[in-house]
Amino acid sequence: MLAMLFVTISSKEAEEYAYLCIRLKKIMEKIHNARKSLEAIADASFDKPFAKCVYMLTSESLQCENEIRAQINSLNCDNLEQTDYEKEISVKTVSNAEDVCNYFEEVYLKTYKKLLKDKHLIEPLKNLIENHLQSFMWMFTQVKLFNDVKTSAN
Repeated sequence: MLAMLFVTISSKEAEEYAYLCIRLKKIMEKIHNARKSLEAIADASFDKPFAKCVYMLTSESLQCENEIRAQINSLNCDNLEQTDYEKEISVKTVSNAEDVCNYFEEVYLKTYKKLLKDKHLIEPLKNLIENHLQSFMWMFTQVKLFNDVKTSAN
């Protein structure tokens, strides 16, 4: 026997759902573009320890990006307008860890902190974003330490 279940949601709930989908897609696009920029920086670097440090950032970023993508898929946000992640990838011109830290802080840390202040963010997503922020803070600290060690060695 096949039973069908129909769920009715209010227009307010539909608006909140659409809002969450759009917010997740925007953060996804932003961190995707930032990761691509950081990968380009690492690829262009002749300083292997510096490149390795930047690749650690991009690896963490990709993991978080995949988790957000999973949330987007679980919310079935595909019926909303698709975003083109490959548009406008602006590669920052940086050559040292301090510049990477400044870029990382601007794009990742400030974006995630701003997102956490969003009162419409549901608890499971808030927990995910808090976990990402903690990971990014840890990576940020690692790059800062790398920069401090490298500076003191010169």
